[in-house]
Amino acid sequence: MEIRRSPLNWICGLILILLPLISITSAARHRSKCPYEDDSIPIWEKIQCDKSDPNTPPVKRLVRLYSRASSKHIQMEATAVNARGNKSSEYARLVLESDNLTGRLKIRSEKTNRYLCMNKKGELVARLQKQKNRTLKRCIFRQIQANSGYSEFESVKYPQWFIGFSKGGVPIKGSRGSRRQKPRYRQFLVINLRPEKKRRNHLKRAIQYNELKKRIIRLLRMKLRL
Repeated sequence: MEIRRSPLNWICGLILILLPLISITSAARHRSKCPYEDDSIPIWEKIQCDKSDPNTPPVKRLVRLYSRASSKHIQMEATAVNARGNKSSEYARLVLESDNLTGRLKIRSEKTNRYLCMNKKGELVARLQKQKNRTLKRCIFRQIQANSGYSEFESVKYPQWFIGFSKGGVPIKGSRGSRRQKPRYRQFLVINLRPEKKRRNHLKRAIQYNELKKRIIRLLRMKLRL
C-alpha cells in the first residue's frame, strides 16, 4: 500500500528544517558588531571578532625587529622610519601592543612614543596618538608567522600590504611588499628585550657584586700577609 504525502506535509517539513538556519543567521546579523561590551557572550565568540578591543588593556612586549633584507633593525627617528638601526640604537627599541585577541597589534617606538603606520599610498610613517581613546586604524597590523621562523606584518586597513624594507634599509611601499615580491623584504625576526628599569637594576647588582668581590679579595690578602 503506497503512502502518499500531501504538498502541505512537504512544506511543513521544509519549514522545520530551515527554521534553525534562519534563527542562526538572524543572530549572526544581530551580532555583526564587535561583541566585546556584552558580558553574556562567551569568550570564544569574542576571539572570532576581528575588531579592536577598547576594554581589554593591551599586552606589551619590548622587542627589536631585525630585518632579513637589510640585516639591521627597524628604528623610528622622529617621523623617519628605516631599517638601519644597530643593537645599541635607542630608536630601535620597539613596543608591540596587542589590539585584540586575534593577533592584531601596534608597533610603538619606546624613545619617541610614535606608532608605525601605513598611509593610503602604502608609505610607512611614524605618528603620535593625540587622543587616548582614538583608534589608529592605519597603525594596526596582523602578525603572520612564516615557515622560515620570521614574522610578517600585514596591514589591517589595507589587506595584502606588508611592512617591507630594501637591502639598504629604505621602506618599501605596502603594495610593492605584497606576496608577489620576495619574502625576505617583508620578513623580520622578533627579538625580545628587557625593560630599561630591569636592565639598570641588573647592571647595578652586577657592579655591587664586583665591588663586594674586590673587597673580600683585599681582606683575604691582608690576612694572608699577617
